[in-house]
Amino acid sequence: MKTSVVEKYKTACAAIGLAPNSFISKALENQRLHIRIGKIQPEEWKPIIKCLENNSSITEIIIEATVPSHCIYVKKSTTPSFTLAVKNHLMKSLSSCLVCSSVVRRLSIISVPLKKAQLDLLSHGLSRNQSLEFLCLQGSISGHKAFNAVFSTVRMCLNIVHLDFSQCKLSDESCSLIGSLIRSQTLERHTQTWKHTLRYNNPDTTTVSGLRRITLNGNPIGDDGCEIITTAMQDDYWIKAIDLQQCDISDEGAKMFLVMLEDNSSISVLDLRLNSKIKDEKLLEKIADCLNRNKQNDADGFIPGELLNTKKAVKPKKTARRSISNINLRNSLNESRASKKATQYENYYNSMLKNSVVKNMEHLNDISLNNDKDKFSPILIHKTPPPKQSAAAKIGEETKIFAMLDELKNDLEVYKRELYLEKEKTKVLESKISALERENLFLKNQQQNQSSELEPELLETIETSFSQFHNFLDMLKQAGYGDLCQLVNK
Repeated sequence: MKTSVVEKYKTACAAIGLAPNSFISKALENQRLHIRIGKIQPEEWKPIIKCLENNSSITEIIIEATVPSHCIYVKKSTTPSFTLAVKNHLMKSLSSCLVCSSVVRRLSIISVPLKKAQLDLLSHGLSRNQSLEFLCLQGSISGHKAFNAVFSTVRMCLNIVHLDFSQCKLSDESCSLIGSLIRSQTLERHTQTWKHTLRYNNPDTTTVSGLRRITLNGNPIGDDGCEIITTAMQDDYWIKAIDLQQCDISDEGAKMFLVMLEDNSSISVLDLRLNSKIKDEKLLEKIADCLNRNKQNDADGFIPGELLNTKKAVKPKKTARRSISNINLRNSLNESRASKKATQYENYYNSMLKNSVVKNMEHLNDISLNNDKDKFSPILIHKTPPPKQSAAAKIGEETKIFAMLDELKNDLEVYKRELYLEKEKTKVLESKISALERENLFLKNQQQNQSSELEPELLETIETSFSQFHNFLDMLKQAGYGDLCQLVNK
């Protein structure tokens, strides 16, 4: 019989003559390992690490750095219990547990600074695990480099449902990686649902694996990070919640989320609390209105927590029509983006024209110095900047392009369906042709066999008929009809 986790921990403690930690023992009875680093003495680490190593029955692991004020052994005069060697051994045992276990669902590492070697061990365990659904690294990684070290592994883990990177000092550069994660998982989910629709079935979106919630609280991503996330969320229909508390977001970032919610009907939680730069309360009410609409239309039964600190209760919309104010917000944002792009293009073309004019003048000066007779007439090079377009015209062109792209996408889906039907028809025709070829070969063989059986009988009948005919001719000759016989022979 397999020993339980509690028995394994107690035997490990008895082997070194140590009493088991009551807090850890109670947690292990519920198949949970909760390690509070500030309350663990140096001699208690060995049985904990041994219990965690190659364990396949723990369902939740929590490692958090807490230093309570009432503990005596955390004074400055004593040596710290959680040294670098202990941290390395703990991460090795955690990696082996993730590799072996198929029941672990939640992993939380809170305020434990992890270096590159320790992140590599964690990434190795995550890459081999297929059961983890919740990953929290709150305050355990610092900056974009550390986030990039673990991101490549997290991106491939389609079993993870909730990611929590709170207080990890992430910036808008890190948001670009999160945006690529959302886009890649969206593409993977679209392919999964498309496979279910090949045989005219209705796909079940609740069974599709991937992220459902992203928590980025306490990271200074700003409005630039919001723009990256909102653009990535335009075509996603599976992520249900985004937590962005205290992320240095202003009214501009909130407007981007409002525009995104007009197209995205899946998000039911958007936590924008503790962002002091958001001053417009009406904007927050509109966002809450869209979230309430999405919650009513949510078929997955996702139950969110508290969303926004609004005093007034916001009534949900009866219909999903876009209001004029939201359309004006969208147009104003598109107009500002188009004007920025136009100024960038204009500056680029002006610099190119200046460089070309300078090069032409230098070339003319060199020619005039080399020739004795200056027969060249001055060449006037006029600067012709591109014609300026109004912001409304540019927005109209962009809308036309987007409409053309949508038409092309629809045509592509239609052609894919037609191609699939044509392939099915060709398969049926090829099977019929092969069946007819087999039948034709069988009939040929049967005909050859019949002809080979009838040949001797036919020859005998022909010979008998010829002999009878010759006998008849001889009788005619004997009867005096020789002339007739000659005519027959001719």
